[in-house]
Amino acid sequence: MNRVITQVANSCRLWVISALLLWAAAPAGFAASPKARERGAVAFQTIGCMRCHSITGVGARRAPDLGSVALRRNPSQIRNQILHGGHGMPPWGAVLSNRQISDLVAFLSSCRSNEAPGCRTWQAPSAK
Repeated sequence: MNRVITQVANSCRLWVISALLLWAAAPAGFAASPKARERGAVAFQTIGCMRCHSITGVGARRAPDLGSVALRRNPSQIRNQILHGGHGMPPWGAVLSNRQISDLVAFLSSCRSNEAPGCRTWQAPSAK
């Protein structure tokens, strides 16, 4: 009987550990609230990000297209890049509010494809 109880307890521990590891590894962009991602998408379009960056080909071409940035950077790295800049990007930490930064991180963490529209929720401007 004790052997069965020990096996069940070990199985439960393994299940809990596995669940915690899966939860910890979940992409932050998908863990963030949809509202935060929406606000981040709006911020990306309105605070100047698109003057240099694009998302799946929509925006400027001076800096990297961020359509798949979450495949290359984790949320902490994205936040650090926004805060401190580097590699030609100016720091935005003193310009943006904490909420704007968190919303941008939530949005950019959901960007996992270079195929349009990807994480981009706005339409590409029509060709004239």
